[in-house]
Amino acid sequence: MKKLLMVTFCASLVLGVMAQEKKDEIPAAAKSAFAAKFPGAQKVKWDIEKPGEFEAEFKLNGSEMSVLYDANGTLLETEVEIKESELPQGAKETLAKDFPGYKLDEIEKATDAKGVVTYEMEAKKSKAEYELVLDNAGKVLKKEEKKKEKDEKDKD
Repeated sequence: MKKLLMVTFCASLVLGVMAQEKKDEIPAAAKSAFAAKFPGAQKVKWDIEKPGEFEAEFKLNGSEMSVLYDANGTLLETEVEIKESELPQGAKETLAKDFPGYKLDEIEKATDAKGVVTYEMEAKKSKAEYELVLDNAGKVLKKEEKKKEKDEKDKD
């Protein structure tokens, strides 16, 4: 019993240190730029998107948002959760024509550093599930089939 408690304690200590180190890996420039641009942000959670890119997920004015910064504090992308009714007409038409009966989830309006707006979402129907990216006109820029996790397949 003592060994189990000691192992549990050590594992907790190591995980705590690792979590703190990961938090400390977010560059001060990215945190500072974020704080200046989104002073009212609540429930901010930082993560490393990929090497050199740092994502902050947060709530602002009741909306779920995320932003992506580089190590120098340059804003690379902003995403805000939107409702299906807020999609542009072109996107709605493409979805109705090419994805009839699909349930949309996690719909986001993404704006990159150059101001280019795209719409990202998950589309599900039966066992088919896609990650989609559309432009304002409704052109499908990305259609990637989502692979179910092994555990999820085992449950089916």
